[in-house]
Amino acid sequence: MDYTKQQINFLAKQFNDRCLPKPEWTHHAHLIIGIWHVHHYGFFDAICRMKSGIILLNNFHQTENTGNSGYHETLTIFWSTIIAEFIRLNENLLLEESVNAFLTSPLSERTLPFEFYTKEKLMSSYYRACYVEPDIQPANALTVHKLLSKKINNIQL
Repeated sequence: MDYTKQQINFLAKQFNDRCLPKPEWTHHAHLIIGIWHVHHYGFFDAICRMKSGIILLNNFHQTENTGNSGYHETLTIFWSTIIAEFIRLNENLLLEESVNAFLTSPLSERTLPFEFYTKEKLMSSYYRACYVEPDIQPANALTVHKLLSKKINNIQL
């Protein structure tokens, strides 16, 4: 599905107004919200806004933010880093082009963090509460570029 600018902005408005329905708070919605925030505010401001936004949206959904559920600091900063590098590498793309290109790239894979982090560590309450740098490979421009160069189903991205 290709997302329009209007659909992306509506999703961002629902997120920022803390009224996005829980069934619509999917992995892709998380990524779209991340792209929207980094696109509009830059990396550091985006993290601050998303952190509070996710926690408040979880409260709206009655999802507890604890060491075992809800907000995850390391994942939020990890995904924001990947998104920021993608946007930097594709700085001429419009918001909707960035969203659609990112969502169809290997960077959008739900399992991507496990190429950077040991699963047991990443799922720990410590990594949920505090940001920890990747222990397998760094999340930087070089690794993002490498991942974007992967072939999927013999199609070069």
